[in-house]
Amino acid sequence: MPPERRTRPLASHIAALLDNVERLACRRFFDGVLKDDAEEMIKRAYDEGNPIFLRGPIMETLNDGMQEFFPGLKPSGVDDEGRQVFNLADLAEALGTREEDLLAHAEKMGLKAQLRTTSPNPLH
Repeated sequence: MPPERRTRPLASHIAALLDNVERLACRRFFDGVLKDDAEEMIKRAYDEGNPIFLRGPIMETLNDGMQEFFPGLKPSGVDDEGRQVFNLADLAEALGTREEDLLAHAEKMGLKAQLRTTSPNPLH
């Protein structure tokens, strides 16, 4: 392999194409989101249609916040994709509210279809 290929392994046109793909993904991910619209950013972070390099840091921040502000709240299992699943009663207790209020809020936010009614996969 020629020495110049070791320092720049991608041809310049491939590197430019990848840069353009990344810029387009960033523009689609952040387009139309107001600076303080945390709910929309969280929604986009959990949308698997978005690339993980954009979703990952937000999801890590959310996980860190859950551990910091709700240290006693533990997942009751994982879903089929390996994401943590929490018991509604445990969430209500941690938030100091009732399960019915959480269900009403989930419905209002259009998230009720995402709630599980089946047992999660156990944690190992």
